[in-house]
Amino acid sequence: DYGKIYGPRLEVWHKAFEKFIEKNDDNFEKFCEDEKGWLDDYAMYMAISKMTNTSWHNWEDGLAKRKVRAINTFKKEHANDILFWKFLQYKFFSQWNAVKQYANDLGIKIIGDLPIYVSDDGSDVWAHPELFDMDKDLSLRNVAGVPPDAFSADGQLWGNPIYNWEYHEKTGFEWWINRIAAATELYDIVRIDHFRGFESFYAIPYGNEDATVGEW
Repeated sequence: DYGKIYGPRLEVWHKAFEKFIEKNDDNFEKFCEDEKGWLDDYAMYMAISKMTNTSWHNWEDGLAKRKVRAINTFKKEHANDILFWKFLQYKFFSQWNAVKQYANDLGIKIIGDLPIYVSDDGSDVWAHPELFDMDKDLSLRNVAGVPPDAFSADGQLWGNPIYNWEYHEKTGFEWWINRIAAATELYDIVRIDHFRGFESFYAIPYGNEDATVGEW
């Protein structure tokens, strides 16, 4: 019964967090330091999301565009909320690593999916809009999908942000290298879902209701 789990889970997690922060955990501090490259942005994103209960596109301008004063103010006023989301990630990775080690000790390897695209309403796009095909107002120009075929007369409109591949190339594809490196820590074998998107991709103008109009 997912409803019974979904509703009260945050309340239970907060109780666990309150008990946790009463103690010093060197492993937690090390985790936060080792993973700060993504964890700081993710935890702040989640804290703001829960506070506003809306997409980051609808946040007040200072937070949506990551203006220094707005970000620093939020950090000071909601430090405990941000730490809570770091705690959840710490617990997840601790438990996941234990399960993975158990499986590996039994000679079982784990295959994990790495979707080629990320969600528009996610911390990656909010934290690094320069990595995606967006205008100065942080609106999407094009989105992902596939054109019409025998499977679907209207094609498939996935709606995920398209990558700004020229920018990625300038950085030596650092974001992608880090993403795949992280996946190799999570899994023994990594499968990239829709790998073909590295060779060519179908871009649909943002706002279209289906995938009939677009280009490779």
